[in-house]
Amino acid sequence: MPGLLALAGAWAAAQLGTLLLCRLWHSGARARAAALTATVLAGITAATVAVASTADRMAAGVGTGLSRLQIWRDALKLWTEAAWLGHGGETWRNMFRAIQSSPYVGGEVHNGFLDLALDTGVIGLLLIAGWFFFTLRTMWRQAPQLLPSVIIFGLHGAMDFDWSFTFLWMIFIWLGGWALSSPTLQESAADKKRSRFLRPLSPWPQRILTGLFVMFWLGGTVWLAGQQVAAEQQYRLAMSKDSGDAERKALLTAAYKFNPYRPDIAISLSRTLPAKKAESILVQSLSCSPVSPQLYRELGRLAAQSGRGESAGNYFEHGLALNRFDASSQSQALYWMEQASRRELAAGYAERGRQTAAAGVKIYERYRQLAEEVAAGEERNDRRFGLGEEASRYGDNLRLLALDPLASEVTRKSP
Repeated sequence: MPGLLALAGAWAAAQLGTLLLCRLWHSGARARAAALTATVLAGITAATVAVASTADRMAAGVGTGLSRLQIWRDALKLWTEAAWLGHGGETWRNMFRAIQSSPYVGGEVHNGFLDLALDTGVIGLLLIAGWFFFTLRTMWRQAPQLLPSVIIFGLHGAMDFDWSFTFLWMIFIWLGGWALSSPTLQESAADKKRSRFLRPLSPWPQRILTGLFVMFWLGGTVWLAGQQVAAEQQYRLAMSKDSGDAERKALLTAAYKFNPYRPDIAISLSRTLPAKKAESILVQSLSCSPVSPQLYRELGRLAAQSGRGESAGNYFEHGLALNRFDASSQSQALYWMEQASRRELAAGYAERGRQTAAAGVKIYERYRQLAEEVAAGEERNDRRFGLGEEASRYGDNLRLLALDPLASEVTRKSP
């Protein structure tokens, strides 16, 4: 609210000041000189206020700028893997944990052009650029007063994540439609002078086709949005404290039917089902979300509980590759690898138990080495990634199991 009030006050002051300067400008030579002086003083005052209000952010701007450069380097590396067609929607949000070079927190790439390039590739970027050019040309010819708004939209979106918001795209489309629907008087007069033979066809077929397109588009959008809203409502009811086990299972089943593509719904439902059916649902969800580390972690947990150490190790390695700077995931993977090794040993499979423990030791060594690199480096550690005490204990337990599968004094504490 204080920011909105300040913005409203600045806007009102700018409007009144502009009217005053305009009147002074048209009131004679002395008044014109006063208007110029007032304009210069107003510009200096505005710059001073802007610098003073953003002093703290400017002081921290070096760190912010460096972290953005690091994000952009990682994004460019990811873009080169699918330069022409891109990776699909929400690429950066879903994949940045798998390719980030340091443990920063950055769900946005902070660059509209890079975001579009990651999602749609060069082809999509060229289509968007053509759309921008057509809109700017239309505004230049028919509504030049709208150009500053669109230019600010484009320039700021190139350095921030404005283009991630649908509302900004709606504003851009609205401005383009505003400019396109501003025909000149000469064109209207020339159209009236045309003969009936040269006049365009009746607009009714175009309107009917446009109406049908809009109807199908809105209908599909409403249907998809309704499915997601229904799934969210069922999921929230299932996760509430008041719901019992049977009711929670029924609600999660309904939520999964409405939206089977959400990993959190699939994971929650799988925990209410037998192991085989739960694994089937998780594998099916993984085919829809192949870069979800949570699904790999859940599959690894199920495999470890059933005593399948090799499968658990494969799942955990895939999941950690997609989110290697998550200390909690690293620790949980080590714990479940230890449990998988113990189950195999208890079932009489000594060699399998030793191999599972050895695979867990490899996971631990990679984790320890990565934590040491982060601690020794100068990059920002926004995710507070490091080697915890529990992980060290699990690593020691796995070493003992890999060397001596019959060791019985190894701790069994859960994370």
